[in-house]
Amino acid sequence: MVIALQRLIYHSACCRVKRQFMAPLLPASKMVSAILLAVGLATPALAQSRGADDSVMVFGGVASETNFTDLLISPWNAEVNAIGVVGASYSRRLGTVNELVGDTGLGHIGDDFTIEAEGGVSARFGDENLGEAWVALYLRYDGLPWNDTVYTTIGANTGVSLLTDLSDFEAWRDSNGKSSVLLHYLAPEFTFADPENKDLEFVLRLHHRSGVFGLFDGVVSGSTFLSAGIRARF
Repeated sequence: MVIALQRLIYHSACCRVKRQFMAPLLPASKMVSAILLAVGLATPALAQSRGADDSVMVFGGVASETNFTDLLISPWNAEVNAIGVVGASYSRRLGTVNELVGDTGLGHIGDDFTIEAEGGVSARFGDENLGEAWVALYLRYDGLPWNDTVYTTIGANTGVSLLTDLSDFEAWRDSNGKSSVLLHYLAPEFTFADPENKDLEFVLRLHHRSGVFGLFDGVVSGSTFLSAGIRARF
């Protein structure tokens, strides 16, 4: 009888201690569940912090006789001529600088820079009829403070451009009177998109090829087209 009473008292005490121990854990477990649910719901949004990785762009433009450096500073003062261009390109985002390079010491800024590979073709018409193809690597920045209003990116690239024939326009612009089928490709651009639909971008680009001060076959200058286009990401 005494032993049975002792067991009853011990069992009651254990249950009471267990309830007291579990009581503070219940709200904590609910909080953890809520956090996990929030993270799960946020994952798709984080994945869409940029547009999709693959993209195609179509664009058109007009050749400018203005120096490339002057165009960078004040493109609205460009002197244009009667050579136009239409083209299309495909690009793929390879990753952020932090993802591709690792610890660069840039911190979160390295997540605002992405690297893309691009290939494209274009056709000149008007006073000059030539075809062009190029490949390039782009470095793109999208950490701008107004991106919740207008999603904006700034891109710059390096690559090579190949024409189907020598360009009389480029030879006329060159201080040495030279032109080359193969030149360096440089095409800085701005893109603008609705923050709710980053897969559709309006693109402003300076479509430029040059000899990099004589590095390519002695060509000093080259050609620049003021261009605008639409890029769709998928």
